Amino acid sequence: MPSPQKRKVIEKTRGRENRGRNYLIATVLIILAVGVGYYVYAAATAGKPDFMIAAPIGVTIHAGTPTITTINVTAVNQFSGTVLLTAKGSPGLTATISPSSVTGSGTATLTTSSPTNGSYTVTINATSGGLVHTVTPKVATPVFATLVTSAGTIVVELYQVQAPKTVTNFVNLAGSGFYTNLTWHRIVKGFVIQTGDPTTINGGGNRATWGSTGSSQTVPLEIVSSLRNKLGYLGMARSSDPNSGSSQFYINLADNPNLDGGYTVFGKVISGMDVALTLGNTPVSSQYQPNEPVNPVFLTSVTITSSP
Repeated sequence: MPSPQKRKVIEKTRGRENRGRNYLIATVLIILAVGVGYYVYAAATAGKPDFMIAAPIGVTIHAGTPTITTINVTAVNQFSGTVLLTAKGSPGLTATISPSSVTGSGTATLTTSSPTNGSYTVTINATSGGLVHTVTPKVATPVFATLVTSAGTIVVELYQVQAPKTVTNFVNLAGSGFYTNLTWHRIVKGFVIQTGDPTTINGGGNRATWGSTGSSQTVPLEIVSSLRNKLGYLGMARSSDPNSGSSQFYINLADNPNLDGGYTVFGKVISGMDVALTLGNTPVSSQYQPNEPVNPVFLTSVTITSSP
């Protein structure tokens, strides 16, 4: 028979074992309860009729001119209810939506306008019974860039609300004089013209390296489905790294859908497209790099303004 001291040790050991088993059982029960609760919740909500609402992440407006944007309502899991729609603009922005209700899936027209230049937001609420969904697109007037070239002047509208980082970078570079007297170093007739390499200033430097450098800072890829590489649109050039855009940009001389999704589109030529096309007809050579102009043609300056 164990001594009293040994019995105490045995009893303590058994007590610890019993507590351990109790803790284990309690833990298992908690896990089971959580699992069952989640299963019940998932079963109750799975396949429940609902709807989605979609709007562009950014809307460009022009001061004094109403802009129309399409809002999509999509039924989910056989939803067939009526969705009530309202729109409210931030101070300075007028926003209306029509029709004010959509049954099941459908579209509505959002109209936004402001008498002055600026940045705004618009909140779109969609309600059906206890279901409420909200989207808040950013709204802003564009900034403009005047590109003086050796062939004439090109005016560009920059989409700051859709591609804010790219446009801010471009505007800052232009303000610093970065683009003064740079060569259009890549000219592909019927495709693009490209500039923005600082080593091409005044047509000098090592021609074999033209097109290989940019500014010191980079910007991430900003893809907006509504902005595409169509005739007259500006895109940010880059290396194989999608987030390596810096200072080089191109102007599309034709519709180039093969570039969509791979390059940030951040502006559009609104006047002077004939000048861009003239630059695109510049004779080129592949003596140093493909598609380099035989006789350099220049981007003389870039000036940023709030109106064209």
